[in-house]
Amino acid sequence: MGKIVEVMGVGHNPFLPRLFQDAERYPGIPHLKERYAEFRQKLADARPDVLFCISHDHLNQFFMDNMPAFALGKAPVAEGPFNYQEGQLGVPQYRARGDVQVAKGILVGGLQRGIDFAYSDEFRIDHAYCVPLTFLRPEMDLPIVPLSVNCMPPPLPTAARCYEVGQKLRAVIQEDLPADCRVAVIASGHLGIDLGGPKIMNGPMDAEWETHVTDLIRLGEVETLIRESTPERFMSVGNYTFGFVDYILVMGMAGGRPAVHAEAAFSCFQTQGFFSWGPQEEAAK
Repeated sequence: MGKIVEVMGVGHNPFLPRLFQDAERYPGIPHLKERYAEFRQKLADARPDVLFCISHDHLNQFFMDNMPAFALGKAPVAEGPFNYQEGQLGVPQYRARGDVQVAKGILVGGLQRGIDFAYSDEFRIDHAYCVPLTFLRPEMDLPIVPLSVNCMPPPLPTAARCYEVGQKLRAVIQEDLPADCRVAVIASGHLGIDLGGPKIMNGPMDAEWETHVTDLIRLGEVETLIRESTPERFMSVGNYTFGFVDYILVMGMAGGRPAVHAEAAFSCFQTQGFFSWGPQEEAAK
């Protein structure tokens, strides 16, 4: 039986690496930098063997004509970002090993449990993975297994389905992977965002929504969270808020229990979520 030694969720705003270089100039950014440093230590303390990273592709390797709901990367190397994300956005390069055997184990176990995975042997990680990994594991010394959840073009997987997939992935890791395999789960999504829209540079998209859903995660109120996470509600916050379902999926991987740490960190830019559930063994206490 594999072990889930940490479950956490963070954001992936592509401008953060540049903002962090001169953090004191921007309200709220020093706190974000401090919080990422704390989560980096949480991850180090967990001593994982592999990082299972959940986020979404921004129409870089998947497009409207070929958009899987859930796509698993099992390439031997996890590297990115795409050229324009590095050059225009300033996202640092990230390159680590992929863990092909763990990826295959998750793929086979997931299919057996009813997850209709797509998969890619040429999966390239974009800024949704590179930004959090740069802050959480800059050493690039741990192998990566990435999972992409479609959060862009409809039709989109429901919040209920994302939570169900998270539950099944938890079972795969705990029941199918080798007993000495220590897995840390990192989800990277959004609380609220208006991609290219009028609210993108104006701080919180919807402070009431962002605080409310953060409280639901803190309390482990899964049913309420799923019920309220509708496409209509997401769109009322911002046109790309559907990336919130990455956090719902990872709640499934944490067994639906209350988060140890749940925070909507407001700043002059975009609100960043910080969530941690700690070791999966805690769920049995």
